[in-house]
Amino acid sequence: MATLGLDLALKNHGKMAAEYPAKARHSETTAKFLEAMLQESILEIKPQLNPQSELGFSFPTVNQLLNTSDKESVAILESLAGEGILVRKFFDKFLHCPQCRSMNLRPVYCCGKCGSGNIIRGRVLEHLVCKYAGTEEEFFLKGRLVCPKCKQELYTLGTDYRSLGVLYKCRDCGEIFNQPTINWRCLKCSSITVGGKITEVDAYSYSLNEEKRNWLQFELKPRSKLLQFIQGRGYEVRENVRVKGRSGAEHTFDLLATRDDNIVVHNIAVGIEISAQPIGLSRVFSFDDKAYDTGLYDKVLIAIPGVTPEARQFAARQRIRVLESADLEAFLARDIFPAPLPEVEVEMERKPFQFKSKSELASCLRSRGYEVKEGARITGRSEAEHTIDILATRDDGIMVHNIIIGIEVSDKPIGIDKVFDFDDKAYDIGIHDKILVAVPGLSREAMRFAQRQRIKVFEAETLEPE
Repeated sequence: MATLGLDLALKNHGKMAAEYPAKARHSETTAKFLEAMLQESILEIKPQLNPQSELGFSFPTVNQLLNTSDKESVAILESLAGEGILVRKFFDKFLHCPQCRSMNLRPVYCCGKCGSGNIIRGRVLEHLVCKYAGTEEEFFLKGRLVCPKCKQELYTLGTDYRSLGVLYKCRDCGEIFNQPTINWRCLKCSSITVGGKITEVDAYSYSLNEEKRNWLQFELKPRSKLLQFIQGRGYEVRENVRVKGRSGAEHTFDLLATRDDNIVVHNIAVGIEISAQPIGLSRVFSFDDKAYDTGLYDKVLIAIPGVTPEARQFAARQRIRVLESADLEAFLARDIFPAPLPEVEVEMERKPFQFKSKSELASCLRSRGYEVKEGARITGRSEAEHTIDILATRDDGIMVHNIIIGIEVSDKPIGIDKVFDFDDKAYDIGIHDKILVAVPGLSREAMRFAQRQRIKVFEAETLEPE
């Protein structure tokens, strides 16, 4: 999904696009304008006739709110329409003098043959004998009908003459025609422009695209708050990130939050789905599928206004944290924001993760905000009960991160069977962040397996007693 950036390219919309700058810069003031439309204090923006404007029309409400010129206002409105945020409708067509841009024009009726403006409109008669045609006024002479050409008196309609109907006649060249050619005289610079060469500008009215209402409401405020919240928890956040999956396909995530606490690297895939209707199963499935392909197990889906019951069940099964409209509002409320990371904790995360004993390992974990349980017993999906040397849990307000830590001590390098059992245990209980402390180390085969299964290994010659 694309975001509402500060620079939105002006899309091409026929002649209108050629009239205005290629880009319109949106600012906080533009956001106020959009908020006014969302709150329906501005329902529709209509152009108003303004002969003083170079365009011939203006948008006073937009000009005043954004402190922009007529051209800048139109560029912004066109840009928002190009983004699909506003809907534009044809309102009127304005004519301009191509020489001086004035709108003060007067139509001039001309002969299509010689271009003269000396034309007359009336009933046209034709003398059937000499074929002379002229207006009825030309034939009247002292109350009688007399042909102006041959001077023969006309008596009977249909025998002596016929009526051609109401037409135009040029007094200069004698041409008779149905409609005159329309040219335009500029009352400012006195130039005359042929009708086909007059400058035309289409003006449009603009209203909010209701299908974009939910998206726009999210983009104007919650999105920036969401970014601040995630960053406040120590994450580096990137937007519209492209990640190549194991299948070879490249996927785009709306947000990718990354945090390295020198123990494990936490990556959270954040999807943003906004629609006028609840988000269905297919879109939630698509988000989960690309997260799986790229190996991202921590998943947050912003779903506005919400998800369907079927999609909610699937998200719960796939461990996707779903934030619907009401959830997001509560999630970002100031009074429930988790406290920022303490300076001591931030400094601790920058230091190498080192320990000499199991108790020191637990202490290092606690210093980084993890809750530590030793000898935890957890029932896996297979219904088998597993004993874990150390389970480290941390809730950073976004996701609950669990790390399974196994400790293997022997008088020789740990073999692949022990690493396989540890990995199998983690898989059964659904924990993806895995740390294995191996004393005195792993065999070459076991190390390759650990790397393939993304198990972080700490090798040590000894582990001091408690």
